Amino acid sequence: MDGFGVPRPRRETNGSGLPRRGRPSPGTGVRRAYFGSEPAQVAQIRSWCQRGARVPANRAFALVVVVSELTTNALTHSASGLAGGHIRVEMEQLTTRLVRIAVTDDGPRPGQPIHFPELRSEGDVLAACGRGLRLVELLSTNWGWEGEPGRPLTVWAHIDPYAPVPEPAHVQV
Repeated sequence: MDGFGVPRPRRETNGSGLPRRGRPSPGTGVRRAYFGSEPAQVAQIRSWCQRGARVPANRAFALVVVVSELTTNALTHSASGLAGGHIRVEMEQLTTRLVRIAVTDDGPRPGQPIHFPELRSEGDVLAACGRGLRLVELLSTNWGWEGEPGRPLTVWAHIDPYAPVPEPAHVQV
């Protein structure tokens, strides 16, 4: 790890200690990192994701937005956002065009009701929050969650970085 708590990317070798040439094939493993409870960690997670994605930098937009939304939700709505909390972020190349991002939290905050991720109604377009999972829905081919009530929850999304970025909905005022 470097001085900011962001894991350094690992160099793959060809068995002789020399760096491997070319792109790794899909399914070569899961990249995993743990981050703390501070909101500033979200920027570090975006950077980790962009550096670790096995896609050209100009294709990482959807990955970066989705990981940002999932980590922000984990810090906001779970015990991960409390002092001493943490989140686990995983990234896996599933196919040549599909990347899986998964964020696991520390479970519900003590004394708070248990909630599971769900899309909210469109509601107020000018509201300050409440649209994170809508962005995940828009930018991913599929998303969901795994976990049990009162336990850590993993929210995941499959992203095609080569898909065109959806046009924003026109807002009428």
